[in-house]
Amino acid sequence: MQYLWVIFVVIYSFLKGSRDGMKKAALKKSSSTEILFFYTVLGFIFTIPFSAGAFNVAPIFIFWSFVKAGVVSIAWLFAMWALKEMSVSLYGIMDLSRVVFSTLLGVFALGESMTWAKCIGLVLVITGLLLVNLKKNTATKGVTLVTLTAALLNCFFNAISGTMDKILMQYMTSAQLQFWFMLFSAAIYGVILLCRKEKISLKSIKTNYWIPLMSLSLVVGDRLLFEANADPDSQVTLMTIIKQSSVFVTVLTGWLCFKEKHILYKLMCTAIVLAGIFVALLW
Repeated sequence: MQYLWVIFVVIYSFLKGSRDGMKKAALKKSSSTEILFFYTVLGFIFTIPFSAGAFNVAPIFIFWSFVKAGVVSIAWLFAMWALKEMSVSLYGIMDLSRVVFSTLLGVFALGESMTWAKCIGLVLVITGLLLVNLKKNTATKGVTLVTLTAALLNCFFNAISGTMDKILMQYMTSAQLQFWFMLFSAAIYGVILLCRKEKISLKSIKTNYWIPLMSLSLVVGDRLLFEANADPDSQVTLMTIIKQSSVFVTVLTGWLCFKEKHILYKLMCTAIVLAGIFVALLW
């Protein structure tokens, strides 16, 4: 199928959106570092059976896989910080700002074209983000500038990771990249735990069932995203816009699972974002 990569990115987006709610729920039982450590360790274990040829990679690309893991680890730490302080739906809509960073990186770092359709789609996505922040008495109340900055830094580092995916998938298979990424991510969080002298308990995996669910979602979603990046027809700018469909799942999760308010207004903002995605895809 010519546009199979689009389907892969859409599925990835819905899995990503569901993980935001899982992270929020997991934070009620475990610390952010503990969650991220077990999250990546389990993810690595899940990848092992499907990692044939993982060692048949040039050392330079193993190094860049480590760099990618470091970039994503920083992003996830900022994400967990932001999620702990703000509502799931607001976090999901704030997460849309990564489209700006990813688009700029796609155009200037990868030399991708910026068509009128993509420009219109980008404007609509940004409009939806701005509208939700203009709404008074929403979940933004009580959220500090530091927390909002953490959410934006998460977007920035994730945008860098997405650009690296497109480049690395020219030299590695999805199985190879996922194996090294998950291995290095687990190692990084392990080192952070040791440096912080933070105690962890294996009971967290048993009692905090959101962690293994997130790990499985991460592995499946990332594998599909890597396959999409491997397609020569895929573009970072377009994939970035498609990824924003995850906000639909995030907003609904905030309403159904966390009883968050102003859902109709947030869905209106989400609809504007989705309209931007369709415009970018159809023209």
